[in-house]
Amino acid sequence: MNKLLIICAASNTSDGELSHIALDRLLTALQFLKNNPSFHILCTGGFGEAFNTSDYAHAQLMQNFLLEHGIAHESFVEFVLGENLLEDIQLTRRVLSRYSPEAVVVITSDYQMERVRLSFELYCSYPNMIFIEAKSSIFEDELERLKRQESQGVNRLRMMLRASQ
Repeated sequence: MNKLLIICAASNTSDGELSHIALDRLLTALQFLKNNPSFHILCTGGFGEAFNTSDYAHAQLMQNFLLEHGIAHESFVEFVLGENLLEDIQLTRRVLSRYSPEAVVVITSDYQMERVRLSFELYCSYPNMIFIEAKSSIFEDELERLKRQESQGVNRLRMMLRASQ
């Protein structure tokens, strides 16, 4: 395997219905894969009170969606089953070490891009890593709330980056 697409976890309901944010990311992934079919896929997200209390790992729910939309089962690598973004990134580092892909693409939401990029830089730096934003289709007030929440995380990460340099 020489190319890997990483789809960042979002959330789902307790009965396994994917959130709008997760669907935005998956639809972006489908569009990307339509033009780049040689990429293997790493779905992330396990279980956690804040994002998934269903009987199935969030990564499994994402894979099921992609399979239902025509992506071949052979396109997937193992799941990364973290309880949060940081844990997903740390577990992703192991997958990258195992496969050593030449190119890595990460898909996350537009509002979360900066925190994801900084988190990868801090905890899973990898050459030839490209980030793609999934445009959020959620209501504006919810999007603004998420942007405020993300900016707090970004500020913490920037302080950590400065301290490590």
